[in-house]
Amino acid sequence: MKLLAFDLDGTTLTGHQHLSVRNRKALERAGQMGILLVPASGRMRTFLPEEITSLPGVRWAITSNGAGVYDLKSGECIWDCLIPNAKALEVQQLLKSYDVYVEYYREGRAITLQGAPEKAKTYFGFPKTKWHFLTKDFIYTEDFEVLLRETGLCPEKINLPYLPTPELREELWNKLLALGGLRLTSSIPDNLEINASGAHKGAGLKALCRHLKISTSQVMAIGDNGNDVTMLQCAGVSVAVADALPEALAAAKYRTSAHDEDGLAEAVERFLIQQE
Repeated sequence: MKLLAFDLDGTTLTGHQHLSVRNRKALERAGQMGILLVPASGRMRTFLPEEITSLPGVRWAITSNGAGVYDLKSGECIWDCLIPNAKALEVQQLLKSYDVYVEYYREGRAITLQGAPEKAKTYFGFPKTKWHFLTKDFIYTEDFEVLLRETGLCPEKINLPYLPTPELREELWNKLLALGGLRLTSSIPDNLEINASGAHKGAGLKALCRHLKISTSQVMAIGDNGNDVTMLQCAGVSVAVADALPEALAAAKYRTSAHDEDGLAEAVERFLIQQE
């Protein structure tokens, strides 16, 4: 194994913020062995935790569900798969009839409406477990549609971080799916993430492997959710945490302990550290 691709929320981190001592030590040991550590997340580049990016062996990151693969040292995007501007306008035309919180990701940054993060805690009803996601270094706009038309913006991802009811999520999912040309995923049960149809973690991982001249058979991947499935399918060694969703468990060859029981560390110790 030469590369470890690991999901963050629900796999490596607990509470979307915390890296346990055992998980940190296992990742540090793998990095010291020369294993390339690659966070693979639905997050954009500038919202990757410093606890992760400062680990030995972390230079590359698969972000926005695979829509942007970055060299974290230079900030260069080495591969992307963006939502075409015309398709983003279609999505925005649909979303503007719904009173929901929306973010656009581009070039590793998040864009949202002026004042929206403040409203998220009250008007939009974000639970406290999601308040951490409102601490991004946002770019603000007064109108998404005007922004799209005037700048030609092609987003990495359009993010709906909180939908208050399963019925609303299902309704939006079906309407967005009907637009065509999109890939819809969820990294947590009450969100909805919109990417271009060719953007997924598996595609991002393959692009990075081509760039680094590494075979995917030399990759270990670990995840927990629907947006991890393609990454798990293309890795030589694939692992799902025990509390993963059924589709991730089905895609993985191996199962480890739950994410809040140091399942990542257990898998790293078994498949990477023991190989030394």
